Amino acid sequence: MKKILYLIFCVAALAACTNLDEEIYSKISKDNFFTTEDQFVKYSARAYSSLQHWGTEKSLWTFNIQNTNEVCVPVNPNGGWWDDGRYNEVHVHSIPSSNRLLEMAWDYWSSGITACNDVLDMFESVEKDFDAKNRVVAEVKVLRAYYFLCGIDGWGYVPFSISKKDKSYPEKKDRAFMFDFIEKEIKDNIDYLQVEPTPAYYGRITRGAAEAILAKLYLNAEKWIGKPMWKEAEDVCHALISRGHYRLAEKYNDNFKVYNETSPEQIFAIPYSTVYTTDDHHAFLIYMSTLPADLCAPLGIPAKAWDGLCGEPDFLASYEDGDTRKKDTWLFGQIYDKDGNPVMYDENTPYVIDPDMPESVYGKDSQREALQGARICKWTYQSDGRLTGGQVGQENDFFLLRYADVVLMYVEALVRQNRAAEAAEVADFKAIRTRAGLKPFTAGQLTLDNLYWERAHELAIEGWQRQDMIRFDKYLEAWWAKPAKDASDLLLPIPKTAAAANPNLK
Repeated sequence: MKKILYLIFCVAALAACTNLDEEIYSKISKDNFFTTEDQFVKYSARAYSSLQHWGTEKSLWTFNIQNTNEVCVPVNPNGGWWDDGRYNEVHVHSIPSSNRLLEMAWDYWSSGITACNDVLDMFESVEKDFDAKNRVVAEVKVLRAYYFLCGIDGWGYVPFSISKKDKSYPEKKDRAFMFDFIEKEIKDNIDYLQVEPTPAYYGRITRGAAEAILAKLYLNAEKWIGKPMWKEAEDVCHALISRGHYRLAEKYNDNFKVYNETSPEQIFAIPYSTVYTTDDHHAFLIYMSTLPADLCAPLGIPAKAWDGLCGEPDFLASYEDGDTRKKDTWLFGQIYDKDGNPVMYDENTPYVIDPDMPESVYGKDSQREALQGARICKWTYQSDGRLTGGQVGQENDFFLLRYADVVLMYVEALVRQNRAAEAAEVADFKAIRTRAGLKPFTAGQLTLDNLYWERAHELAIEGWQRQDMIRFDKYLEAWWAKPAKDASDLLLPIPKTAAAANPNLK
């Protein structure tokens, strides 16, 4: 099924960028074509393929991890990555509306909305009504709700459009309006969705994915609309957990292996491939963004990586002693090649990466040393020979939503309702800790601060930290090389390009 999804995505990409002769298609009536679920799924490909930009070097994901205390991009030993200060601006929270990384982050979710609207407008023109159609229409509507959630998470106000037929400039809507829309859109469509996550629905919106998105909405309700909705978050997480369709993977890094599609934790995955998703706009390129070029060959990667993203030293230091997720997430210390042999930096120097860096290395006028800065290794580097060189994306799929996150959201909802003793006894919460080589929290240890760091370490670099930092009142604090900020920093600026294209956004 995964291969079929890739092919569907490729068809969507070709249709979007090739000037095809419409006369070929005019001979096929949409009423004759849209008769099976498979046909609807194929046409929905554009909405899903928009997700794949997530894994590229400039995306909403990479913006968010640089905007938190997880990842930094100091100038490297070759003087690279300053790029007119755009990476520094994101990290220190001094982002002008002209910042290109900001524009790319905005484009990720707004382009997803456009793709969903295009697909839904075609579906609505099909007069036949049957279960398969309703299911795929519901998938795309919930996917659109996810894209809108990304928008209000970062920017608060977003342009609201749910039909390509409306040619006027989309109006700017606030979080209160959008919160109600997202909630209603999910609730109105959730009963149409596939309940059991079979292989045929891999990479598609299922009921579990819809519930996880709804849980995210409720968990952030107090910050977004001023209304605590902890009980609602608890209930939707409990429903997802109770059905028993998902479970924790035996090993933490099973979720991030090169071929990870069989992980029991995946709730909503973005499929990637060394064959079908290889261009800069759809490939999973995290290893290119983080690794030094001279480590690629020892690790069995036929590429010349860019030596950019590094772990923030304070984040690396925040792990508890014995937490195996630290080594599963970050590459530091003595480096070993793919065969387990120690790597040498030069004839006399072992290749030992120091995760610590002084704050002074961050900025235009200074740069880190070659062996400074932990690198991202959470997604296993692919050394099986299928990478062919250049900017080829890895085969690892990215789990936008996974079961451990739902367990942690459930526990947080309980703790927020002063039910820490009950939360500490949640079996899968205990298992998350023991899987990482740690003792489970007692009720007395289950403070919001400890829970914040548990989420930070379990879900490191998965894209939720900015949202979590705001919810746990950490985002405005100072951290490594970033000063404290005031409440105006809680929303991102609307990009200059977006405002220029829509006068309602000024």
